[in-house]
Amino acid sequence: MPSDTSPRHPSPSASSSKADKLLRGPGISVILVETRQSGNIGSAARAMKNMGLTRLKLVAPRQGVTDECLHMAAGAQEIVERALIFETLEEALADEQLLVGTTSHRARVARRPLHTPRDLAPRLLAEARQQRVALLFGPERSGLDQETLARCQFLLTIPTADLHPVLNVAQAVMVTAYELHCAQAADLEEDVTLASYEEREAMFQHLSQTLARIGFFQSDNQAHMMKALRRLLGHSLTPRDIRIVRAICSQMEWFAESGNRLPESQLRPDSTE
Repeated sequence: MPSDTSPRHPSPSASSSKADKLLRGPGISVILVETRQSGNIGSAARAMKNMGLTRLKLVAPRQGVTDECLHMAAGAQEIVERALIFETLEEALADEQLLVGTTSHRARVARRPLHTPRDLAPRLLAEARQQRVALLFGPERSGLDQETLARCQFLLTIPTADLHPVLNVAQAVMVTAYELHCAQAADLEEDVTLASYEEREAMFQHLSQTLARIGFFQSDNQAHMMKALRRLLGHSLTPRDIRIVRAICSQMEWFAESGNRLPESQLRPDSTE
């Protein structure tokens, strides 16, 4: 349970925009773990409000909510004032479902995939419409420890220059919240139905066969080229996109059948790997 110093959550403002409502619920929480500087809590709250996030949890903050914290919040004091404060991480996570840990220490998670905020944002927004999502940010000096990262279903890292890769915790909150906000804005522009797995695979099979037929592949490079084409074409394709690609393939096949087809001896065996 939250500590006795935790204020209650007030009701959200009725004037919130549609985008803010979707981004807020049913659940994206920002959880700051063992933050040392209260000013960072205020700065993180300001970043949250800038980007439409409102639910803040604090786990064992070193200084808590101070005057400096409220000053750095700069217009987002209400987020700080209604933040829930917990003594342990276990208590803060009790009502959360999908956990996203942030880290700049790749060595701690060498065998697990790391996502960027931009790549992961659409998935998190989709999940947040169905369940509570928690974004975890660690202490300024050390970040989240391995035990905490191991609890998280997804791991997130922000690409930076190798010379100085560590961000301030409030900066990390801002970058992550910004990508969520941008993904939310794009999602609101158009409700897009994506192609199914079967449709995508049928397209790549068709594309591979067609390119082999017209002699596009060189010796032993078909699998490599198809992997590159998957990277190029494999994201966010709609059924209409699939139809366009397959229509292009059909036209190339017709052209090859009309007298420009390569001899069988020059065709490469099909592979869509």
